[in-house]
Amino acid sequence: MATSSITHNFVISNPKSIERFVAALDEAERDRTPKQVLPGRQLTNPQEILSLMAKRNKHA
Repeated sequence: MATSSITHNFVISNPKSIERFVAALDEAERDRTPKQVLPGRQLTNPQEILSLMAKRNKHA
């Protein structure tokens, strides 16, 4: 879903439409996929990155 589509203002005046909208929000919250925690760490040191890439190139 495009994020710009949820940033616009809109008006819901029909009570049944309001109920359906709230139910849809609740359902979306329940169906959300939890974030996965992946093992590892982010490399920021250029030497570590070069070392990792050298190992990768050896095995390729």
